[in-house]
Amino acid sequence: MSAKKMSITKPIVSITEICEMLQLSRSRYYQLVDSGFFPKPLRDEKSKRPYYDAALQKQILEARKTGIGVDGSFMLFYSPRKNESSRPMFKKKKQADPVAQELADILAGMGVEAAFEEVQKALNKLYPDGTEGMDQGIVTRELYRYFKQMK
Repeated sequence: MSAKKMSITKPIVSITEICEMLQLSRSRYYQLVDSGFFPKPLRDEKSKRPYYDAALQKQILEARKTGIGVDGSFMLFYSPRKNESSRPMFKKKKQADPVAQELADILAGMGVEAAFEEVQKALNKLYPDGTEGMDQGIVTRELYRYFKQMK
């Protein structure tokens, strides 16, 4: 647990804020409160909302840090998860170009067996600026000729 998260205390914090400080989920926090490992929160008389004052925050943070609860029981905690930004991100697949997919289907109907990726590469080679505004019949004809020459 980072020292930065552990050392910041405010005069009063909500359950959500204490869970963020502890790097625990709310459900795990409530399990530990119910078991007596953490002290129960104080309640605001007007709103009935639970909160922790500075003294209770210190007790909870110390219990989390040492693994010894306010009731004297021992608890082992896993290391906190790394930030989402530090996880290796999987590259999202490019969405299939609907024009290229349609052209691949048309070519298949004409007897040209070409995978979608091959059609995409051929389109990029024949029309580096794209096929927007071009007649689909002409594009289909050029692709047909391209694949017939390749075989």
